[in-house]
Amino acid sequence: MPSTPVTDLIVVLPGIMGSVLARDGHEVWNHTLAVVGRHALGRGDEVRRLALPPGTGEQDPGDGVRAVGLIKGLHVLPGVSAIDGYGTLMTFLERRLGVSAQSGNLLAFPYDWRLSVRLTARRLAARVEPALAAWRTRSGNPEAKAVFVAHSMGGLVARYYLDVLGGSACARSLITIGTPYRGSVDALVSLHAGVAPGLGRLSEPFTRLARSMPSLHQLLPTWRCLVGTAGARSALAASPVPGVDGRLAAEGLRLHEELDRADGDGYALHVFGGYRQPTRQSASLTDDGLRGRRDLDGADHLGDGTVPRFSCFPAQSADDANVRFFAQKHGALQNERALLNQVEALLTARDPRQFLDGGHELGVELPEVADGGQCPVEVLADDDRLVLSATAEDVETGRTGVRRSLRNLGGGRYGSRLTLPAPGAWRVTVTDPVNPGRVHAVSGIVLVGER
Repeated sequence: MPSTPVTDLIVVLPGIMGSVLARDGHEVWNHTLAVVGRHALGRGDEVRRLALPPGTGEQDPGDGVRAVGLIKGLHVLPGVSAIDGYGTLMTFLERRLGVSAQSGNLLAFPYDWRLSVRLTARRLAARVEPALAAWRTRSGNPEAKAVFVAHSMGGLVARYYLDVLGGSACARSLITIGTPYRGSVDALVSLHAGVAPGLGRLSEPFTRLARSMPSLHQLLPTWRCLVGTAGARSALAASPVPGVDGRLAAEGLRLHEELDRADGDGYALHVFGGYRQPTRQSASLTDDGLRGRRDLDGADHLGDGTVPRFSCFPAQSADDANVRFFAQKHGALQNERALLNQVEALLTARDPRQFLDGGHELGVELPEVADGGQCPVEVLADDDRLVLSATAEDVETGRTGVRRSLRNLGGGRYGSRLTLPAPGAWRVTVTDPVNPGRVHAVSGIVLVGER
């Protein structure tokens, strides 16, 4: 049982693709499809049917699709995000904080992640406010408020509700984890080039879906990210990019302008981000197409592998001094044990510093798609005397497929190459095989297409 009871309503918002979608009682997006593994390879028609009709914009498409739950395990939009689910987060909140849906003080908010952040925020208001009223009555505490724990795009949904729609009046705090406050270059690259072309025939239905989604266009980078032949940077609005819907992109920019103008008063904001991981920060646009770059004007700011370090906090903050950083990839941040311990400290009014440890932090580079099953693993650390290994786990079966020790290349660099034996999704984890507590383990998802 928790040593300090939680008296508020805890609301959990997942990131993009993190909700189960159903139509007429039949799940059209769930863990089996989302894992993009062997069981999903023959179900491209189901993904195609999720594509939105042109002109959807801020409206409900009226296609009967409804969000019915959180995806507890892995869900992937190749090239955009690979997120290791919300089962660990929900279990942590229930066991460590003593909250539950049955008690009325834990509300999971699944949503149709294809649709506009604005529309989803209005739906959030319609769920949260009655739930909070019910919790105040049930708990006998009329002063209870809502605490939002939001991962990735869920943080934008929560902020729009709080700062634009007036939800801050009922909020105690907002905790964002890896939220792309200024967008992500990964969204731009995938809209232009298509979703993970290396996946072969599976790429086409995902690309069609991605290019139809207002939400994905609202994750486009808002800074001057396009690098011309002379090296000067320009904004997306000044240089249309093939594959990007100009109208949806313009609406996405206006969304961020609304959020950037908001004062954000009335509640406490706690920002968690990932760092040390190789991350796209700009893109070169030439006659040959678009190429993502891991620098901005020659400086590598790193990030969580999806969200650059400078994008994980809101425009109202002058810098990232108040961000709590963890050396973890975007899709695993919400399951990072040290991060969850700090969330517990915040929600129980304890000093977060007592949950820190001295483990070594790693920067891990992995491919999004392993051509022919060959997966290079590169690691950068501050210590050149570590013992590290990389393990690949088949996400669908849970079986460990291969484990390799990393070679010490000197100067804090380590490397090896894994051979992933079958098509599907693989979770690659780098850690110390002898003393796991010596380093912070880093995990990433690697896909293997048909051969």
